[in-house]
Amino acid sequence: MAGTRETSIRSYNFFADGTLAGAGLYAENVLEFIDVDDQTPFLAHTILFSNDGATDLRFRFTADPTGSAASHGRVRAGETLQMDFKRVRRVYLQGAAGLAFRFWAW
Repeated sequence: MAGTRETSIRSYNFFADGTLAGAGLYAENVLEFIDVDDQTPFLAHTILFSNDGATDLRFRFTADPTGSAASHGRVRAGETLQMDFKRVRRVYLQGAAGLAFRFWAW
């Protein structure tokens, strides 16, 4: 079990580097936080978005089955956004098809 070696608290780590599958639908672009070392799903405390595309990247922390819900936030083209103390297990992304992004959760 990986950890900080300073405490008994387990350290988790997730990274995704990719492009959005489809435009306009959060359901097509879901990132589930699964630890890179042992494939354990986890609840993140810090997340970081990096928008490498030319248009806005929008995100939600809950499912949107109807496709009509508002976003919880956005990351403008070329920007990075970090959210500390955000206790979530997954993130839903929305933007132009093919939009490049990088995402970390720990």
